[in-house]
Amino acid sequence: MSTPHLVVKDLSIVSAKSPGQMLVDGVSLSIPKGRSLCVIGETGSGKSLVAQAVMGLLPSGLTVSGHIQIASGTAINVGDVSTLRGLWSHTTSIIPQEPGAAFDPLMRIGPQLGGWPQQRHAEINAALATVDLPASANRLYPFQLSGGMAQRVLVAHAMLSDASLVIADEPTKGLDGPRIVQVIALLRQLRDSGKTLLVITHDLTVARGLGGEVVVMRDGLIVECGAADKVLDQPTHAYTRSWLAADPGNWPACETCLQADDIVLAAHHLAGGHDTSQPLFRDLHLHVHKGEVLAVVGPSGAGKTTLGNVLLGLLAPLTGEVSWAGCDPYRDLKGARRLRRRYQKLHQDPVMVFTPHRTLGAQLGDVVEITRQASKPDRLPALMDRLKLSPQLLTRRVGDVSGGEAQRLALARLLLMNPALIVADEPTSRLDPIVQQQTMMLLREIVAEDGLSLVMISHQRNLVTAVADEIIELGVQHHSSGRGLSHHATGQSAES
Repeated sequence: MSTPHLVVKDLSIVSAKSPGQMLVDGVSLSIPKGRSLCVIGETGSGKSLVAQAVMGLLPSGLTVSGHIQIASGTAINVGDVSTLRGLWSHTTSIIPQEPGAAFDPLMRIGPQLGGWPQQRHAEINAALATVDLPASANRLYPFQLSGGMAQRVLVAHAMLSDASLVIADEPTKGLDGPRIVQVIALLRQLRDSGKTLLVITHDLTVARGLGGEVVVMRDGLIVECGAADKVLDQPTHAYTRSWLAADPGNWPACETCLQADDIVLAAHHLAGGHDTSQPLFRDLHLHVHKGEVLAVVGPSGAGKTTLGNVLLGLLAPLTGEVSWAGCDPYRDLKGARRLRRRYQKLHQDPVMVFTPHRTLGAQLGDVVEITRQASKPDRLPALMDRLKLSPQLLTRRVGDVSGGEAQRLALARLLLMNPALIVADEPTSRLDPIVQQQTMMLLREIVAEDGLSLVMISHQRNLVTAVADEIIELGVQHHSSGRGLSHHATGQSAES
């Protein structure tokens, strides 16, 4: 059996403000060198407190007891904060939940990676390259980094440090599917380089992706532990089973989805927004069939555009799952790439879709080249005629056409992609009543003739009632039908 690299023994944490309130109760765990251990559990289970205790970063107002031993060092009392903090960089390193908070905002990245670039130039560049960042990143300031870049810089820092133990606290919090896959790969790189990993997470994808050992915590106690594949596939504790069952990937199959073979888009148990504590909408279910118009209405700020972006795979949901004809774009990345062109957005400001300095013909020609198949002739002339657009418009730039013409040209651009579904976000908000009517009738006609599906986002209920088959209203607790069809979508906004 491998010698433990990290040992936590009888760790207990009590709130001094509420004597007797045990936040962590006698937790003991160990990790062999070069291996990983994921601590999973719901919010408030005490898992992040374990990580903070190892680093000597527990907040004030807590009473702690227990011991920590790292590598072959002597056991350290968990209350000896100065000794634990003395291990930073050369023995322990942390990748925090919020990458941006880990940097000095007034210092370039190079010096923060362990020295001035000229002193460790080659070493720093090699670490950056390992996490797929250019050498020029060491000259950037933290505010110039995207969230994903900041995450990778922290992994590069862990690689450069002498620390043999790396603690990652919720490393995928707030990230979308592709970014989560990237973070898992980076953590594996750290482990493969010989580092020992303690990972705190509520993300089942991370626990499965890393493998190793898993510890399940609830109410400050370890309720189950063991090899990841055994705990996650054959759990013995009732709480572990319920925690795993709550993951969207393990929800029972939707009966509507199973019974229909023409569903283009579906969503289940969906919550969306930018704050998990205050979602814009929650517990939303919907199905869009081939050739159907689903409208989403509600006041400004209800989450209509956010919902559209979630359905299009542009913004990860807070909870729940999205299905594109049976493919979850947030989990099945290969399938999502295959279907990407078939799920498109018609923006409320069509001018923003086009480059202002090139002719519209050149830009639509680019789309034709991308989507052209040898067996199909150029579809653009036929589309222009169908949308009642003069060929002369193709010689102009977007600033030289009317709003209605720009909207129809943007629609032509989408139709060249042969979409299965279009999400139209306030498509008539900038149009006069006559052009608005023409645009809506045209969209409805295309849906009927081509068999594609439409999700229309609007704050005008009277408008969508005229064209929609189904209506979801965010901001209220009910769902209504535009044309009396069967109710197969429900929605509830957090504001209700």
